[in-house]
Formats: sequence, structure tokens, C-alpha cells
Amino acid sequence: MKKNRGCGRWIAIAVFSLVALFSVALCALALVYTRQRDEARAKFAPPTVFVTEPVAGASAPVGSYLGVAATATDSTPITHAQLWVNGQLVDTQGCDQPECSSPFYVHFDLQVADGPQMLFVRAVNTLGVIGQSMPIGIVGEPGPDEVFLAVPADPGETLVDIATAYETEPEALEELNPGLGDQELPEGTLVTVPAPPPVAPPPGQDEPSVGPAIPPSTSSPATPPGSAPVPMPSVPPLTLIDPLPLPVGPPPLAAVLPPFQPPAAPNNLQGQVEDCMVRLRWKDNAHNELRYEIWMAALSGASRLVDSLKPAPGGAVWVEFPAPRTGALSFWVEAVSVGGSQPSNIVWLEIDPACPTSAPTHLEVEARDMMVRGEYDRAYCYMSFERAPEQRLPRDDSAFIEVLGGRGDIATWASGSKKYAVPIPDDGALDLEGECWGWSGDMLDKLGSFMDTTISSQWDGTRLPLRGDGYEIGYAVREQGGESGLTTYEYEDPSIPPPYDLQEEPLPPGRWPWLDDREPPWRLLRWKWDGDESKIDHFDILLNGAPHGGTWHPDEREVPVPPPRQCDGRVRWEMSANNTAQDVRSPFSAPLEYDLPKCQSYVRVTFKEIRLEDTRDQLHYGCAKLQPYFRLSVNDVSEKFWGPNLFPPMKCGTYNFPDIIYGDDPLDHVFTVPLSTDPNAPHDVWVRTRFWDYDCWPDSDDPFGNHTHHMIWPNLKHAQDVVGCGYCGWSEMARAGTADTEIRYCIEVFPNPCYQVPTKMPRF
Repeated sequence: MKKNRGCGRWIAIAVFSLVALFSVALCALALVYTRQRDEARAKFAPPTVFVTEPVAGASAPVGSYLGVAATATDSTPITHAQLWVNGQLVDTQGCDQPECSSPFYVHFDLQVADGPQMLFVRAVNTLGVIGQSMPIGIVGEPGPDEVFLAVPADPGETLVDIATAYETEPEALEELNPGLGDQELPEGTLVTVPAPPPVAPPPGQDEPSVGPAIPPSTSSPATPPGSAPVPMPSVPPLTLIDPLPLPVGPPPLAAVLPPFQPPAAPNNLQGQVEDCMVRLRWKDNAHNELRYEIWMAALSGASRLVDSLKPAPGGAVWVEFPAPRTGALSFWVEAVSVGGSQPSNIVWLEIDPACPTSAPTHLEVEARDMMVRGEYDRAYCYMSFERAPEQRLPRDDSAFIEVLGGRGDIATWASGSKKYAVPIPDDGALDLEGECWGWSGDMLDKLGSFMDTTISSQWDGTRLPLRGDGYEIGYAVREQGGESGLTTYEYEDPSIPPPYDLQEEPLPPGRWPWLDDREPPWRLLRWKWDGDESKIDHFDILLNGAPHGGTWHPDEREVPVPPPRQCDGRVRWEMSANNTAQDVRSPFSAPLEYDLPKCQSYVRVTFKEIRLEDTRDQLHYGCAKLQPYFRLSVNDVSEKFWGPNLFPPMKCGTYNFPDIIYGDDPLDHVFTVPLSTDPNAPHDVWVRTRFWDYDCWPDSDDPFGNHTHHMIWPNLKHAQDVVGCGYCGWSEMARAGTADTEIRYCIEVFPNPCYQVPTKMPRF
């Protein structure tokens, strides 16, 4: 028995040792695999190509020659560069040195055709790896009937030599260049010669690709805007996939770390648009690709990934998808493998403005959490996106971020109050800046400013930090909008029934008491739904096609919503039932639509606060108590409050007008003055305050707090542009014998495109 147990123990030790050695070997292979993969990616990284001339949107006369300059850089020497225009290869410039180098500078002379055109430059290094610039849009405009070139003379050349080289008559050059004669010209002399006709590209010329040689393609070039569709072959289309991760862990030992290579570049990309569907066709030259990626860019805009495709079987392949957006778009395809990626040529397609689009239409910026250093109990911020006017966080001027233990309570807000819709920046980078303020009891302090930039790869909803001197805000950016298509985030599941019977009605008083005093009043949105609540987790609300909040739970059938506007325009409510975990939603409900009444033009002035410093009377100085009464006026509309019994005693400090006004009407500090119904009529608005300190002696009341703000607007639009969503600010200090005062009030002009309360502005 002892002998048998001893044998079993040695067998176990041997097995354990073999497993340990095998694990060590696998770890070593994994490290070598990872290192070789990274080295291969660095080695086969594509050249970087920038077009330095012309600038995007440049125009030139039709038939003239436009210089196209580009710079290509790479760690591997570059052999040649190509100029492509409207999907066709028009010129190639090779390295003229025994050993090619990087950077590689090229210059092409492009004869300009009529109308808009798309061009790009691609470079190929000694390994056959392709890199290409972003597409550039130019426009050919009508010009002179005949085009001329200015040619520098080489040493020893005469007009006859130049005429022979440019296939023209010497007499014609003598007429164009009087005074040069028939003698030898000094080197560099500029000679005017007629421009030669454009040269068509060689037939069958195509871009090179990495990998085995491919027979020349006989397919037609890519379809420029406005031309006939390109017929597509009868081959199975590629299908969509989720992006594949890179392999992890070691390969089988039999493979022993095969060499990493980038895939062969796809070539002869062609495209067409029919019935708002984009169809792309290309030749698959790769045998080791993990996936294909479809990329697009608006002219002079940032590139965007449309979607990923499964590996192609080889030969001619195609894919079809809804138009991502409208206008002139460039598309290209990249083959992606573990060793890198290779692009196709770029095609240019024109999408009809009437087409529904699948690409995101805007960015949704959401505040998620906040951490504050210091003993603060409330905070608020002002945020600006892409240097647009600031927006308050939270939007309600009377609301604040409650801070407890250094953490701001943002997560419990209603979804609509912490999200902002921002147009997608053309440069692919979203700039944010602003500042935050904090209350500690009755003390208000500036917490500091912030500034940040997020790029398109970060627009995936992950948390990002926005840091100031004394705080950090967690926020997320996500692309939103567009109809169902390749780039939507939630896919429509027809098995989930849509909500129906949408109704909008006034908000019942007392149901949500914190919303009762909102201006303008909130509304109640009701609906019905007969589906299985276990299959969804919330409902989404759309207003005029844009996200407008939602519910927290699947059993809700009503929700308060801020009104879209009070007047002018059309309202369109829609809803869907959603399952966030599975990225699916129901079809949208039938819309609830109605037109708003015509807007009345008026200005609204709200007196907010008065700040008193150094109050004085005949007997006391510094912060003496005053028994004031006052007069507020906007144009000819005014209110007066008389006698010390209607106004509490005041001394140094800040007082809110709603608190100091004694009377039956709580809105006596708000003035609404109608404006002319003529949109082109000029408007003058006078805002005045007058205060007096009541004394017992007749006619001895001491005046103070005299403030006047005069606004002159030549027309209603100018008033709306200047005031914007509205602004609030403190007046300049008014010093008088009785008190030094500042007044804070807000001004809004209606119709107003924003229904939020005024945002912060500088002093006026």
C-alpha cells in the first residue's frame, strides 16, 4: 500500500510539473506573440499623407491648371504618390532618387474640370503599404476660353525649343512673348505658352496592393455625382458584423507564431445611390482579413466609421446600406487584419437631400456625477459647447446640484435636465468649457473654470472626467438621431408592440409640486401600451425627431414633460418601448402632432435682487437700518410701494425682490411689456428703479438706488439675437447719500427659441 501511494504521489508531481512547464511555455509564447504583433503593426503602419494645396473648397477657372501639393511621411521610404480625382487615378509621381526617403513631397498640375470635384492623394512605401489623405473638395468655375501656362526656360533654351516641346508654333509664342526674340533665354525666364489639352488616364491603371499580384481590372471607374449607376455583379453581398477583437492568447503550437502581414488593399471601389440606398462594390484581394470597415467623410469634414463587415470570399464583392446622411459624401473601404489595415480608393457620391438618413444627427452630452472639494452644500455650473452661448446646469435658474459629503447629486435628476443636444462638430472634436459655482450656507464662491475636448472615438457613452480647480464632473457623450440603419444604437424589434394613443394635457396641480411654479408650465404626456413589461425597461420620448427624455420604469404610462415651445411651429411627440440591455426597441408610436399659436412679441423683465452696501442716514453710518419704499418701471408700466409698513427695514446685504414685496400679487417684480407687431419696427425699452428711505419729517425722504438701463433694438430679430435665450446680470454700483446699491434683473425677448430661464451674461 505504501509503495502504491508513493507511485501515485510521484505521478501527481510529474503531471503538475508538466502542466506548470506547459503554462510557462504558453505565457512565453503569448508574450512573443504580442510583441511580434505590435512590431508588425508598427512596421506596416500606413504612410501619413496631408494635402497642403489646395485648401478645401478652393475654386479655379475651368481648363486652368491647379497645383496640388502633398506631403507623405512614414518610417519606411516612400516609392511613389498618386493623385485621384472623382474616383479616377489621374497622375503618378515616383521617387527620383536611388534610395527613396521620407518625407516625400509631391506636386501635381491638375487641369480643372467644370463643377464640384473630389480629390485625394495616396502614397505607397517600399513594403507596398498604402496611405491616403482625406478627400478635398474643389469647384471648377467658368473661365476664359483659352488657358495659358507660364513656363520657366531651361539653360540654353529658345522660344523655338519651347514651342517644339509644347507642340505649338514659334510665331504664336513670339506674339505671346514680345521682346524675347530668337536668342537663348536666361535661365528661369517665364514664357507664356498655350496650355495643352488634358491627358486621359491610361486604361486599366489601378492602385497597387499588398500581397499577390492581381490581374488588371476591366471594371469601369467609380461613379461621380450625377452620372449613371454602376451595374453590380450577381454575387452574394457582404454582411454586417460587430467589430472583431484582436486574438488573445497564443496560437496553436503547430503554427509557431506565423508572420503578421497587413491585408492586401481592396481596389477598384465603385459606388452608386439608388432609392436612398448606397451600394459599394470593390475587388477583394486579401486572404487574411478579419473584417472590412466602411468609412465616410463629408467634403472637408472628419472621417466616420459607418460599419464593419465580415471577411469577403475574394474577387468582386458588394454591400448595400441606407444613406448615412445627405449631400456630397466620400466613401472608402479598409481591409483589417491583425497586422494592420489597407484602404481602397475613395469614391464620391451625392445623396439626395430628401433621403432619410441613418447617421447620427447630433451629440447627446450627459452630466452623470460631480465631486466637490470643500464645505459646500449646493452647486451649479455654466457649460458652453463649441464656443456657443453658455447653458446652465441645472437648466432651472432656481435649481441647484445638492452636495452631500463632497458628492453632487446628479444621478437622481430627471433625464431631460442633465442632457444637452449639440450638433456634431465637422472637425470630429467637441470642445467644452465653462465654470462652476458653489454655495456654502449664504456664501457663494466660484469653484473654478474647466476646458476639455473629446474626439469622435470617445463618443460612445463612457464616463469622461471634466476637471476644475475644486471639482470634477463625470460626463458622457453619445451620438444620437437618425432613422434605422447601420449606425443606430437600438435596433427595432417588431415583436415589441409600440405605444399608442398619445395624449398631452395640462399638468395636474399638486401631483408634482416642484413643477407647479415652472415657467412656462410643464405638460403631462400620457400613453397606452399592451406589451409584456418584462421585455422592456423604459420608454423613450421623441420631440420633433429628437430625444426628449423618457421614463425610469416599464410600468409608467404618464410623465411630465417640459413644453417644447409656447407658440409658433409644430409639435410632434413620438414614443418607443425600449430594452437597453438588449439594444432593442419597439417601432415608434403613431405621432401626436399639432400646430402652436402665433407668437406675441413682448419683452419680460424680472427684478431679482438688490444688494445694499454702506447704508447711511443722518444719525447712523456703515450699515444703518433704512425704511425704504421703491418704484420699479419698464417703459410706462410701473408699480409703487409706499410706507414703511409695506416694506421691511433693510441694511447691508442682498435681498430677493419676491421676499421684500408685501402685497397680494407675488409677481409684482415681473413686468411684461408688449412689442410692436411689426417685425421691422424699432424698439426702445427703459428699465428703471428708484428707492427712498422713509423719514418722519415731511418731504425729507432720502433717495437712493437710482438705476436706468436703456436698450435700443432696430427690429425684433436684432433684439432676439442680442438677448438670445435671455440674460441676467448686475447693474453697475449706484452710489448715493443714503446707500450704495446694485440691482440684479433678467431680460427676455419673446418669441424665444429657448424655453429655459435666462443664462448668465456679463454685467450690463
